[in-house]
Amino acid sequence: MVNPIVYRRLVQVAKARGTVTLADLGTAADLLPGRADDAKILLLILDHVAEHEAAEGRPLLPAVVVREDGDPPGLGLAAYARRKGLGTDDPGYFAAELERVYAHWAPAVRRKGT
Repeated sequence: MVNPIVYRRLVQVAKARGTVTLADLGTAADLLPGRADDAKILLLILDHVAEHEAAEGRPLLPAVVVREDGDPPGLGLAAYARRKGLGTDDPGYFAAELERVYAHWAPAVRRKGT
């Protein structure tokens, strides 16, 4: 089971087509990424979310987590992708995965008549 607080926050960010830093996500979960143990816990939670999403056939929701400088990917997704042998050699992989997340959670609204 994934952490419901973190999962809801990630879905909320994805539906808004936004991003969230690890620090902001940690704050939402009452974890402080500046503390080593809390950072490890948060990264483990993000791994579980990624596994859950992959098992459900959905894009990797942790793609919305960015580094503190705002550049993707967040440490959790980069490490997860390396372990799983995903397209980490392709510089466009993380941007494409983020777009897949947005397409799933916040599909474009069609205007009437289009």
